[in-house]
Amino acid sequence: MWAASTIFSAKALEDVDPFTANVIKTFFSSILMITITLLANVNHGWPNPNSIFYVAIAAIIGYGIGDICLFKSLTLIGVSRSYTIAYTSPLFVMLFASMFLMEPLLPRYLTGTVIIILGIMLASARDGRNGKGDSMGILMALTTSLLWAIGTIFVAIGLREVDALMANAFRYPILFLFLFTISRPWKRKLKLNRRNLLFMALSGVFGMVLGGVSFLLGVQLAGVSKATSLSSSSPVWASLMSIAFLKEKFSWKIILSSVLVVIGIYFLT
Repeated sequence: MWAASTIFSAKALEDVDPFTANVIKTFFSSILMITITLLANVNHGWPNPNSIFYVAIAAIIGYGIGDICLFKSLTLIGVSRSYTIAYTSPLFVMLFASMFLMEPLLPRYLTGTVIIILGIMLASARDGRNGKGDSMGILMALTTSLLWAIGTIFVAIGLREVDALMANAFRYPILFLFLFTISRPWKRKLKLNRRNLLFMALSGVFGMVLGGVSFLLGVQLAGVSKATSLSSSSPVWASLMSIAFLKEKFSWKIILSSVLVVIGIYFLT
């Protein structure tokens, strides 16, 4: 789901700036998430304000600032490289989870994560010399990685006392208001059309709604370290989708990367 979301975002970012793209994506996600929560009739009483605070902060740091950095990186170094570098976040998550959430840092989890990250970095490596803007693109992707990790820790804390659907129904509208305020789209020259709106809406549906709910359930059921590490296979799917839909060049590195990811997942399960 996250890989598909990135492909849709990449198509829209051909015309739309990262701030505006994230605002639009979050708007559609908020509407759909509230609708799903109401239809699902989720009613566990009013959630703990502290839990809502943590999941809201997680959304602002991860989906908000983190995704803006990712979108900027996408425009500089492409989908495969930026998304793969950003997915070094499981290493940060494991360190933070062991430090602040007291989750066990088992050797096999660390081994599996390292193998997965080696695989996805191999998939995104570019042959030849780096182009102009690569340094900034790599820096933005690394910043994304750190912000995603911090956001994951906050959301893991918040999910201790709030349902996954309810958490998203609260945090996405809060995130939208935050992004709308800081981006001030009414002062920007927007290049919006039906095509771009459709791509950003689909990016939100796949990434924030379907992918977001699945990930939160994974955190609740498997723990933050394991869930995050397993989600690290996402860049491999993004690379394959980039070849199919964005016409990026096929490479044998993709095949070897997929094998490494499967081996890494074996250590995590």
